[in-house]
Amino acid sequence: MFERLPVTVPQLHIDLIGMSPAAVTVAVTGEVDMATATTLRDRLLDILDVHDSFALEVDLAAVTFLDCAGLRALVAAHSAAVQTGRQMWIINPRPIVRRMLDASGLLTLLSHPHGHARSERGPTAAPMPMLRTDSLSAA
Repeated sequence: MFERLPVTVPQLHIDLIGMSPAAVTVAVTGEVDMATATTLRDRLLDILDVHDSFALEVDLAAVTFLDCAGLRALVAAHSAAVQTGRQMWIINPRPIVRRMLDASGLLTLLSHPHGHARSERGPTAAPMPMLRTDSLSAA
């Protein structure tokens, strides 16, 4: 049911963990920096191209580092979603990632429109294993 998204950067894993007409949920694991941000951006844009869901949720619970390049990747995906009449938001950012988003002024822009930057699983919880069907680690 879930497709495999190719990821070639060992420090970054992207898992498609949920899909419905309302939202596609993607869990990101690892470091989002200059070396991996382009891969993240490209995969998020691919998902937006392939899926017609209203929203793309990007779960950052397992992201251990996020720099300016990572912020640009998230903003690019958000902009692409908005241009097509859809939404993209982040959920579950760890405190270190949340601080980066907040300091850049992007936390509000990239958070759920009803203010849910984190789900009931909390800011440091791992993605729900029962929904995972395919890990996308580099071979």
